[in-house]
Amino acid sequence: MTEQIQNLKRIRFIPEITLGNVLQLLTIAAAVVGLWVSLDKRLAAVEMQENYAIEERHDLKKSLATLAENQAVLARTVDRISILFEQHTKEQPK
Repeated sequence: MTEQIQNLKRIRFIPEITLGNVLQLLTIAAAVVGLWVSLDKRLAAVEMQENYAIEERHDLKKSLATLAENQAVLARTVDRISILFEQHTKEQPK
């Protein structure tokens, strides 16, 4: 009886290549390739989102700089107009 238990516990290596082994290897290879392609597409999508976000930030900074310049020009224009208006009202006889 102890001999039967020892025989059951032994793992025997059978050096044969069967169709099941080949199919298992092909399935594992296909799964690895599929995962790699899927991950590659996801990484490409993330990189595109990052590039788009960087471009958007650059455009926003450029727009803010333009708005600041326009505000400064508008302030100078208002100051000039108010000065001209004051001069015009002072020169008119009452």
